[in-house]
Amino acid sequence: MRLVVLGGGAMGRITVRALAEDERVSQVIVGDARVEAAERAVAALDAGRQKVSVVGCDVRDLAATTRLLEGADAVLNATDYTFNLDVMRAALAARVPYADLGGLFHMTRRQYELDGAFREAGIAAALGIGSTPGVTNLLARVAADGLDRVERLDVRIGCGDARPAEARFIPPYSIRTIFDECTLPPMVYSDGAWSEAAPMSGVEEIEFPAPVGRTAAMYTLHSEVALFPVSFGERGLRHASFKIAFPPAFLAQLRLLVELGLAATEPVEARGPKRGASVRVAPRELMVALLAAQQSAAASAEPSEPSEPSDCDVLRVIAEGTRDGAPVRLVEEMVVSPYRPWGVGAGDIDTGVPLAIAGILLASGAARLTGAHGAELLFDPLDFLRELARYGMRATETVTRALG
Repeated sequence: MRLVVLGGGAMGRITVRALAEDERVSQVIVGDARVEAAERAVAALDAGRQKVSVVGCDVRDLAATTRLLEGADAVLNATDYTFNLDVMRAALAARVPYADLGGLFHMTRRQYELDGAFREAGIAAALGIGSTPGVTNLLARVAADGLDRVERLDVRIGCGDARPAEARFIPPYSIRTIFDECTLPPMVYSDGAWSEAAPMSGVEEIEFPAPVGRTAAMYTLHSEVALFPVSFGERGLRHASFKIAFPPAFLAQLRLLVELGLAATEPVEARGPKRGASVRVAPRELMVALLAAQQSAAASAEPSEPSEPSDCDVLRVIAEGTRDGAPVRLVEEMVVSPYRPWGVGAGDIDTGVPLAIAGILLASGAARLTGAHGAELLFDPLDFLRELARYGMRATETVTRALG
């Protein structure tokens, strides 16, 4: 089984590690424009390093990316979501099954436009198979399968981190994606139609299992709200929403950055290095560069005693519908803790590993359909959850129904 992973960054490195250690996989090729970063990820592997090789790859170059994918059994896209269409087009040209980590609603809607081309090519494209979207979509499928009619699906994510409040700012995933989630209007599906809400609005106090506990969740732009109405519209879905509760200390830092304008994409004029000169720079790109420099400095620093990850993710899907004519409410939930064998956090393991599992399933022909779909339609949810359980990720279900 030969798999290509595009992007060897924070999440891609976890995907690569899962594939390297899986006996079903014979070869992993990591393509990244930042070859040095990908090579560091491979050098850190404890097992399966001999299976993995790194190549330079700019996914905006369709011809070069297509050549890289030719002969692969699947391509796993762990780049920024803005490149999803570029990678999908290369996958189509090479006739290789495809999976990514999500398209942040609007990109996902554009990706659906390639559904017909993927069907014609006889291959599958999984639109979002990390933690959220991804695991949440599989949980939604489990809930929908337990109902005769599903009318509402609400995703609620709780994130906790026991690091001290004064800890340095470390984004759990791409800062570009986080900024887009918190500055672009979130979408809500209500009464069978999509509408915009204000960024970071809809604040709701939610009780999550320990160690997250009671915390405030807010609307952010997310892919599930684009996927669920397509996947479950024929089952009666009329409402869908997404809210996330970031760790309070991180959220305070994030709000400050957004309020200061450091998430902005339009260039601003600033004093240059030479007297009397000025430069134009996009605040967001400056933030990205500073964080990259910080990460590079940490990687090249003298090794120190690694700190144990202390985060926790709660992935919750609330489904409302009917069974045998009576109203039923199902809560599908997964509490994810750090994965101690690798020394990585919950947010790493529940995002990077599902992408690896999807690649193995796609490569083995386990996809239920051809075309571009959410994970809820492509994969058997219970089979997928059993794969996740190998990494300590297990889901539970709570049923509420009227008696008598």
